[in-house]
Amino acid sequence: MKGEQANYVIPLRDVFDAQPKKRIRKALTEIQRFAKKHTRAKEIAISNEVNEKLHAHSKNIPRRINATLRKEETRVIVFLEGGKELAQFLAKKDATKKKKKDEEAKKKETKKEDAEKTEDDKKKLEEKKAREDAARASEIKRKTGN
Repeated sequence: MKGEQANYVIPLRDVFDAQPKKRIRKALTEIQRFAKKHTRAKEIAISNEVNEKLHAHSKNIPRRINATLRKEETRVIVFLEGGKELAQFLAKKDATKKKKKDEEAKKKETKKEDAEKTEDDKKKLEEKKAREDAARASEIKRKTGN
């Protein structure tokens, strides 16, 4: 798998060697084995949509599954090709990216505002010190009579 996402046809022909009651479990392990082999990932997650498709046919599972493998850091998620869960997952991921960008923009704005406030505060302090120094100087002149 070269990118973040790839489409595969996962063959399930070896599953039919098992008893009908154990085929679903064997199919899930076969899907995990296929995903590990093609992605070299340690953690594999199978979406509910794939699981439901296998369970819908119970003993007569399909011979092959069109699947989309999506890589997320160290984890790979197996979706049905063209399924609803993949679209929801991508929409959710885009929303989180957008939210992060907005938060970063807000942080930058607050940093700029803080920098401006500190500059304004520094100017005010300098002006205040200058006034105090001028007041002291005038007091000294009054006391000495000059």
